[in-house]
Amino acid sequence: MTSFRSHWFPVAAVHDVPFRHVHQAELLGQELAVWRADDGFVNVWENRCLHRGVRLTLGINLGDSLKCQYHGWLYSSRSSACTYIPAHPENAPARLICNKVYPAVERYGLIWSRLDGDPDMAPVPALEDRPWLALRGIPVKAPADRIEALLVREGFTRCTDFMFRNDDDGLVLMVQPENTGRCVLRGLARETPQADDLKVLLDCNVRLIGLRDAVEARQ
Repeated sequence: MTSFRSHWFPVAAVHDVPFRHVHQAELLGQELAVWRADDGFVNVWENRCLHRGVRLTLGINLGDSLKCQYHGWLYSSRSSACTYIPAHPENAPARLICNKVYPAVERYGLIWSRLDGDPDMAPVPALEDRPWLALRGIPVKAPADRIEALLVREGFTRCTDFMFRNDDDGLVLMVQPENTGRCVLRGLARETPQADDLKVLLDCNVRLIGLRDAVEARQ
């Protein structure tokens, strides 16, 4: 999976990061903390406090920073720099105390990130400029390549290493490889004026669950 570290993957949907929430994600074996600051900026960080290694997703989103629940270390939005250590309130933390930050792009109702790569590399895969509905991510207890093989058998066309589409029903599906044994099936549905968005989302959710059940049954 290391060869895909420079690829952009969806790691969350926009609806996964509501006001003052911290979303836990995983990409290629790396745990991530995904959160939106009050100014709208989306942060994707390594999910680990630098002090004792506690998951930052257990902490508190203060709007402009994350607070670790264990010993209260504060990390600033955007830079991830530690700005406050309760055990030493009179001393400003060293500027080098920063968490690992990953790039984040918000597009098509999804939040995309990657673990490595040149900052000037091509952006996330392009889709036509039209309204899209982001579907609920469906966790799958199977390696990414198994769900990808199933999508091809089900009539989906591979667009990229992890993106598939079916123009007959307007679905674009993406596979987020969490680790060697699990992945998340994500998707977008075309939004049309004559369709009921809620019904579209419910129907697509049933479709994705069916795909998950089919691939897990083959284990």
